[in-house]
Amino acid sequence: MSDIHILFPEPVPVTLGRLQVLINPVRLPDFERFGEAGARLFEMLGNFTAEEIYRYAKQSGDLQVILLRCTSLTRWSLRRVPAASAVELMVHVVRVNSSFFGRALVAAASVVAGQTPSSN
Repeated sequence: MSDIHILFPEPVPVTLGRLQVLINPVRLPDFERFGEAGARLFEMLGNFTAEEIYRYAKQSGDLQVILLRCTSLTRWSLRRVPAASAVELMVHVVRVNSSFFGRALVAAASVVAGQTPSSN
């Protein structure tokens, strides 16, 4: 039996209005789309103009897909979420997944350095 433990992140709860929503780790098949949606989100937030918001809205298909796959929201629930709330939720999805990746990178660095990663 091996002493190696691989991080498997637990969902993180957030409150959206009166609804408890779980943020799940991004899955490998969605990783590229997650990256594209996150990059566009930060591009919009970095240049916060009406034009940029409208351009982001036009390309929000990835946003919907990522929110459906990385949260516990159903299609029915997501359709009823205000656009501003969906964008804010996406920011939290990116933040939570960034912390998952950060912990995985720390574990990978310790393996490269020859140390046994902790089981956190």
